[in-house]
Amino acid sequence: MPPEQPAAGHAEPLHQPFMCSFCLRGREETGVLAAAPTAAVCRDCAAKALRMLDAHHTSASDPLPGTPWEALNNEELLIRLPRVAEARDQVEQHLQRWVAVARERNISWAAIGTALGMSRQSAWERFRSGPGA
Repeated sequence: MPPEQPAAGHAEPLHQPFMCSFCLRGREETGVLAAAPTAAVCRDCAAKALRMLDAHHTSASDPLPGTPWEALNNEELLIRLPRVAEARDQVEQHLQRWVAVARERNISWAAIGTALGMSRQSAWERFRSGPGA
């Protein structure tokens, strides 16, 4: 999947992922990220994922992959918490933009609320001040 790129001469921060969703390293450290609306992956993590998917597993009892925090000590875990919060903020910014596009297309607050599993009123209250609202 191609990395998200801003329009020529336009650097809109909502369209520039700032960290890998898997290792949580910043773009400054990882270089180019392949991005989708809610996640981005760096070259190293993509390569690790490909190796994992290509690996031949013969045992049905292979353990599931561990969670990212299992390999971290307490200090490392605390260092990562702000990065996870930043990832949450990026997802929220993407959602705000998607809702703004829906509103630009004259999609009703009721339809947006239904799509998000909330009432029309809740959708309006949460997203009315977003970009393009």
